[in-house]
Amino acid sequence: MWYVAPEEYTERVEVIAVTDAGCIAETFDGYAVNIGDCQAQQGEYVNAVIDKKVKERAAAMNPTS
Repeated sequence: MWYVAPEEYTERVEVIAVTDAGCIAETFDGYAVNIGDCQAQQGEYVNAVIDKKVKERAAAMNPTS
């Protein structure tokens, strides 16, 4: 087993929901990601750190997108 460091980058995202588990945001290419705690409300745009691997796993689970 080995450790693979996440490949993260900052992206401007739209907050689509605020939950107890954190803010859910939509990336520019349509992926919903949990960005953790945030001080935004639904519909606001914020800059968030996104893990590229999360989007790759989501694409693998939904090959029609």
